Parts: sequence; C-alpha cells; structure tokens
Amino acid sequence: MNLWASWSLAIRRFLDDPRFRDSRRVRRYLYAGALLVLYLVLVGTVLPPRYDFRVGQVSPVTIRAPITAVDTKATEEERQAAMAKVPKQYVQSPAVEQQALQQVDELYSTAVKVVSDKHLTQAERIESLAAAAPKQVSQSTLQALVGMDSRQIGILQSVSDRIVHDLLDQPFNEEAAQQASLLVDRQMLNYDLDRVSRLIVQNVVTSVLRPNMVYQPEATDAARQAAAKAVPEKYIHKGQVIVNKNEVITDTVLSQLKDVGLYRSRPNYGVMAGFALFMVILGGLLATYIERRGSRRRLDNLSLLMVALILILMVLIIRVAKGIVNAGGPQSVSYLVPMSMGAMLITVLIDASLALVTSFFTSLWFGAAFGFDYGLALVSFTASLVGAYTVNRVTHRGTFMRAGFLVSLVQVATVLALSLTDTGAGGDWHSTSLHIGLAALGGLESAILTIGILPFFEGAFGLLTAIRLLELSNPNNPLLKKLLMEAPGTYHHSLIVGNLAEAAAELVGADPLLCRVGAYYHDVGKTRRPLFFVENQMTKDNPHDRIAPSLSHLIITSHVSDGLEMLEKAGLPKPIRDICATHHGTTILWYFYNKAREMDKNGTVKVDDFRYPGPKPKTRECAILMICDAVEAAVRSMSKPTPNRVEGVIRKIIRDRLQDGQLDECDLTLQDLDAMVGAFMKTLKGIYHARIEYPDPDKIRKEVSR
Repeated sequence: MNLWASWSLAIRRFLDDPRFRDSRRVRRYLYAGALLVLYLVLVGTVLPPRYDFRVGQVSPVTIRAPITAVDTKATEEERQAAMAKVPKQYVQSPAVEQQALQQVDELYSTAVKVVSDKHLTQAERIESLAAAAPKQVSQSTLQALVGMDSRQIGILQSVSDRIVHDLLDQPFNEEAAQQASLLVDRQMLNYDLDRVSRLIVQNVVTSVLRPNMVYQPEATDAARQAAAKAVPEKYIHKGQVIVNKNEVITDTVLSQLKDVGLYRSRPNYGVMAGFALFMVILGGLLATYIERRGSRRRLDNLSLLMVALILILMVLIIRVAKGIVNAGGPQSVSYLVPMSMGAMLITVLIDASLALVTSFFTSLWFGAAFGFDYGLALVSFTASLVGAYTVNRVTHRGTFMRAGFLVSLVQVATVLALSLTDTGAGGDWHSTSLHIGLAALGGLESAILTIGILPFFEGAFGLLTAIRLLELSNPNNPLLKKLLMEAPGTYHHSLIVGNLAEAAAELVGADPLLCRVGAYYHDVGKTRRPLFFVENQMTKDNPHDRIAPSLSHLIITSHVSDGLEMLEKAGLPKPIRDICATHHGTTILWYFYNKAREMDKNGTVKVDDFRYPGPKPKTRECAILMICDAVEAAVRSMSKPTPNRVEGVIRKIIRDRLQDGQLDECDLTLQDLDAMVGAFMKTLKGIYHARIEYPDPDKIRKEVSR
C-alpha cells in the first residue's frame, strides 16, 4: 500500500471514528471555524479594492466604479464656472448725487460771495474760491469764475446742477466715470453756453462726478452661491470606467477614485463590523436550522464538515468572480458564477431540504458580494431551487446535465424578468442579451462542475451517493465478480435479498438503492470459505458434520469480520460496511447451539456463546437488511412455500428479532414492520411462485413410437 493510500485510509478511519462524528466540542469548532473562514473570504468582496496611485503613473488594470457616486471634481469645476459668470452686485447710492450737488453748490456760492466782496483782491478771491473748490478744479476755471458776475455764476450753477442730477440720478458705474468728460459734453449740447462757460461747467462737473453704484459683497456671494447650487451634481455611474489599463493617472482619475472609495485610505472598520454582524446573523440562523432538524435527518460532524466545505467552496468561487470585476472585468461576470452547484452537491450528498435552506444563505452572500445586489441573489436562489429539485433522485449522470439545462432556462427567465421590470435599465438590450447568455452558461457550468467535484467528496468522505451506488451495483465490480465465481449460491441469495430490501425500503421511507446495493455486498466474507455455507454446497457433503459446533460457530460468524475487512480494503463506503457488520446483529446460531447442547454432557454450553458479535442495526437500512437476509434464507429452505406459510414465517422472524432486542437501536416502527410484510409477500410471490411440471420429452417420444 503506497503512502497516499495509507494516508487516505487513516483519514477515513478518523472521520469514521464516533469520537469525531458525535463530539459536541468538535461540532462547536466546526461552526466557529466555518463562520470565520466564510467571513474572511467574503469580507474582501464587500470592501472595495484600494489603489495607491500618483499622478503620472500608468494604471496596470482597468478600474470601474463599484458604486454610483458624485464626481466632486467635475461638479466643483461646473459650479466654479457658473459662479464666474455671475457679475458683481451693486446698488445705486443717492448720497453720491447729494454729495456732488453739495460740492457744486458750495463752489458756486463761494464764487458769488468772493465776486461780490469789493474789498478782496484778485489773488484773495482766487485763494478763497480754491479753498471751497474740489481738488480737480483747475486754476484757469477758478480765474474764469472770479471774473464773472453773480448772474453768470448763477446760470453756470443751474446748468452744473442739472447735468450732475441727470448723470447721477441713474446708475453711474466705473466705466461711466472713465467717460465723464464725454458724457458731460453730450449733456451740454442741451444748453446755450459760450466756450468759457462750457469749459467751466465741464471742469466743475467732472471734478465732482463719482460712481454711484456701491459694491455689495454679500449680495454678490449669495448670487454666486445660488448659481452654484443651480448646477446639478455630476455623477460617476456604477460600472463606469474610471481609467483603462495602461492609461496615465491624472488629477481627475485620482479624484474619481476617492469619490467611489477606491483610493488608499484607512480600512473601513464600520463596514467590516457591519458585515461581521451580517455573517453572524445568517450563520446563526443556518446553524439553528441544522440543529433543529429531526433525528432521522440529523447531521453528524462528518456531514457538517462536508456542508461547511461546500459553502466555503461556493464563497471562494464568489470571491474569484468579484476579483475579476475588481481587476477591471465586466460586472456581468457575476451571471457566470455556478451558484446552483452548491445546492446540487448538498442534495446528492445529504438531502434536498438542507440544500434549499443553504441555497437561501449562499444567495444572500452572493448578492452582498456584488454590492448587495439582490437581483443577483434572486437569480441565484431560483436556480438553486431548480438544481436541488432536479437532482433529488439521480439515476444516472445524465440527470445532472438535464438539471443543468433546466437551471439555465430558469436563470435566463429570471434575468429577463428582472430586466423587463428594471425601469432604470432604459431598454439596454445589449446588456440584457449578454446577461442572458452568461446566465445560460452558468447553469450548464453548475452541472458540469457538480459532476467533476462529486467524486472527490465521495472519495474523501467515504460517502454514498446515488451515482456511487449505481457504480457499485455493476456486476463487473471485482468483489461481486469474486462472489459470483467463488460463491454462486451466496451471490444468488444476495440478489434476492436486494430485491426484498429495495421493496421494503420504498414503503418505510428508507433508501431503496442503498438497501439493494448493501444486500449485494453483505455476504462477501463468505468467499473466504464458501463451502461452509449451505447455499454454496452442490452436494450433500457438509463440512460442519466433521467439526465441533464451536468451530462451526466461529467459521460462520467470521464471514462478517472477513467481509468487513474485504470491504474496507476495497474502499467501500461506511454505510455498506455497516450493513455488512449488522446484518446478523447479535442473533443466535440456533442450529449449532442445539448441536452443541446435544453433545454437551455437563450442561456447560451457554446460548450467548453462539451469538454473532454484532453490533445491532442502528439505521433503517441495516435493520431492513437483517430481516430480509433471514426471510430469504427461511423461505428458501421451505419445502412447500404457500402464501400463508410464507407470511407466517416472515412474521415469526420479525417477532423473534423484536423479542431478542435486535431492532432496539433503529427507528423502525411496528407500522413500518407490518408494511414490510406486504412488500416481502409481493416480491417472494414473483420468486417462489408455483410452477407447472413439464413432461419429459424422451418419455413422450417413447410412448408415441409404441
């Protein structure tokens, strides 16, 4: 035996050890370990990838937005442009006009005073007038004013006031102030003045003109803010390419990476904690369901380990698919994930009810991994339901491909339904057709992967599936060929027991195929000494007649241990080995016990010395095989097997097994046992029916010749 075979055998023995299968501590470790592994694998799918790029670098991957988010840089640029278009806000100030008129009136009033005072010299008049004049009034204007009389000055004052009023009574901004001379000249066209008077008015008026539009910073800021708010936000849409592979990283790219949470930053501990709580809730619900299953469907630690490995395998596939998306692949890759594979595996390896429940949880994890997209979760769950139902009864490997086609059909229908009801899709039939095609491939992929992975679970855990049972039922199996060639009577006996067991199992809810195949192998140990068993004795010479009853008992009972050794060496799964080990339970070999008692002169023979070593049957299938084995042997030994006699024998065998406590450790009910009697009668009627006696052809020919 090579090293790998030795390791495999050692692992299988450990997994079959009751201390592993039934330990509560191991069970708690399995739950905690599986939940921890599931969390560590899946948390990376919930947390977005982080990139540490710098401007000018080349992106090694194509990066798509995992979510829809506001493009802050583009939005800010649009708003800044809108704010720049808003002009400064001004308000017209009446005080500017009043101040200008006051300066004009003061200048001309002073001019009237100084020209009316005859005691002042020319220089004193100019000096007094200069003190009252604005700084921009020229010396020539002052000289011209002191040379006029009061009437002329009054006319100039009136004209100047009107021009100032006309110009400053309306908005007069900086631009108008720069063109003040031109504007004053235009106003003076309305007045009949001589050249000197025009020059005086122009100089005086332009010297007092100031912009009357006062800047309002708060109003300007409010207007610009309003303009900025009116600009709609620019969005980075989910799935949008932020940067293509081999493109240069720009400020815009870095800004968008920050907006969608892909730029390097501190881990989002809030998301990690929230997802941990999410996983604990779902894991707790699943564990509660598993623990509250009925006793007949209870999972031992080996089955629990297998479920955990299947769930871990599924989340690893989810993680790989999400990694492809994170690396720049299309989001539609999610439709290619073979989500119904887990349901198919659990259905075939354990049962459909557990597969349906686990499918619900794996679908939730699947949706969470892709941005909590529960449209994907719905596609996954419906596909898993169909996958579980269609492989519930596997008769050949073609059943898986039929299931794959049905899963593909359901996935396509679900994707189409979601696309038609998605108002935000906008009739994107290109994406819809792509999703439909990938969903169809995903269904077939689930079936193919299930076929490929199933043998590994069967071999590693020593499990019996319908496919494995069908393979073991092949007459070309080495053990069955050995049984046929070396112990043909036992082989024929095993076939009949298989028919009886299958019929009974169908009525009482046991596994018919396991019962049939277990019956084929339950007596393989007889091939070690086939002639010591009556069904293989072709003559009346019985070797037990020449040996002691105790030795006969040892030889007969050893076929159980011999069979177990052969089955274990051949690598047959534990359920079949259990059938071999328990098909006689701890029943008594009455024939040899009676023989020993007759030969014993001292009365020292004990009935327990002639019992089989056991153990007693612990499953329905083992108990059915025990009864069928005894029934077939008893009926075959009957000289005239009439229906009434056969039924009486069957009921006696069942009663004896009950009274001897052989059925105490299995869950067969009295109602089940009564139903089995009817199944036995139907099957035996077809095997041991009455036959007509055919005439001898030679005898007929002789009579005719006479």
